[in-house]
Amino acid sequence: MTDTIPVSTRETRGSFPLPRNARYTRVAIWLHWAIAFFILYNLVLGFFNWDFGAEFTHKPQNRWIYGLILVSHMSAGITVLALTVLRIVWRLLHEPPAYPAHMKSWERHTAHFAHFLLYAAMLLMPLTGWAILSAHPPEGSAGAKARAEAMAKAGPPPGAAPGGAPAAAGAGGPPPMGPGAKGPPAPKIWWIIPMPQIMPLANIGKEPGGVEPLETLHDEIAEWHGVGAWLTVLVLVLHIAGALKHQIIDREPQFARMGIGRFPEEKE
Repeated sequence: MTDTIPVSTRETRGSFPLPRNARYTRVAIWLHWAIAFFILYNLVLGFFNWDFGAEFTHKPQNRWIYGLILVSHMSAGITVLALTVLRIVWRLLHEPPAYPAHMKSWERHTAHFAHFLLYAAMLLMPLTGWAILSAHPPEGSAGAKARAEAMAKAGPPPGAAPGGAPAAAGAGGPPPMGPGAKGPPAPKIWWIIPMPQIMPLANIGKEPGGVEPLETLHDEIAEWHGVGAWLTVLVLVLHIAGALKHQIIDREPQFARMGIGRFPEEKE
């Protein structure tokens, strides 16, 4: 049973009535801040490349910038996915520190729900991004050939770069990036590890008849991925606001639990 310091009134919260083992493990702390960094990094890249800075990055002469951001965005997302899986495994093997004994029931439930939403975002956002890149016919398939022929007949889209290269992106989303597409090769994670396709998804377009449904699915996933980015921002704001509330208003060493600063007894 966790040893806690009893609290009777709100005014005594300033004495930091937290469990003596209130700090997360060193591994959990490093995973927390690494994931936080890559999430913020990816949100900035994503909003710039596809929203606020789209007019700049989608110009044919800036196609290299678009590609650079795309690979960085994808790589950071896969990194978040890998670190999140590792963090979940670590959490299952190492019990997290208990909440303060004085913490109200609704605060505990809110904290649990917020953490659930964060974990959902950390898993679903990378997975939907991976699905977007996978939503292309497999390389060498009849569907990939039919898609390439259709693109050749249609000619370069408006705004394409000289030489007939596909335009960077428009309302329809990013340029073809997956295997079998008429365009850049499949991207590599941090320019090192080839990004594999989610084959059950890619195989929808294996035959010519599945190309159009796969493209429709690609656009739908991309739309949900964009909505998910805004929801992730909302959850992050709530998470940070809760931490600041406990740290500043309740005068609890909330940041010390996650490795920033020390507990009062450690300063003596």
